[in-house]
Amino acid sequence: MDMKEFEAVKNLTYLEYCDYLQKKYGIGRADYMTKSFNKNSKCSRTVDGLIAHHKMEDRMIMLSVKDYAMICPFEWQQKENIVYCDYLEHLLLHVLICKYPSPKKLPIADVGIGGVVDFIAPELNDLYSGWKTKQPWRLNCHNKVIEDKDVYLEIIKIFIGYLKEERNLPVDILFTSFNEKYGGWSIERNLDLYEEFDKLWDAA
Repeated sequence: MDMKEFEAVKNLTYLEYCDYLQKKYGIGRADYMTKSFNKNSKCSRTVDGLIAHHKMEDRMIMLSVKDYAMICPFEWQQKENIVYCDYLEHLLLHVLICKYPSPKKLPIADVGIGGVVDFIAPELNDLYSGWKTKQPWRLNCHNKVIEDKDVYLEIIKIFIGYLKEERNLPVDILFTSFNEKYGGWSIERNLDLYEEFDKLWDAA
């Protein structure tokens, strides 16, 4: 997603954005999981630089994980409820979940925010600070967004507004690294990016 497209979609609701992306990329090529709740490789589109997002993650967290998926209706795994997206589009989806959680969300689920701070932002922090993956599927996905750091900062700006206005949480929950725990990266390499986050926080 480049800046022109971001400007066109940034004010959509979560469900409107899901519909937009399904029109852009199509619905799932297959159900995400089999009836026994095992992942179905036929759903994957990482060869195109796209990942699969569960539309119903505005109701329940971590629907790509078997233990979580099994306590939810199987229809949430069906191809009609799969949204393909690049990494930046995936981030925006989770930011929009924070802003527009479903009134039908499960009581145990703090939807949206974990996807941002625990999974998507840590990886993009490393990517935009110079990390190079050795995994071919991940490289496909990174190559699709590597030139769009400006869009990343704009999406983070929206999320920072949410943290400040809705959650009373500090900006430093975004000072994370996907790779540091594996020993292949130092969070120190991300400090310039975190300084940019601080500036966005101060301006919010």
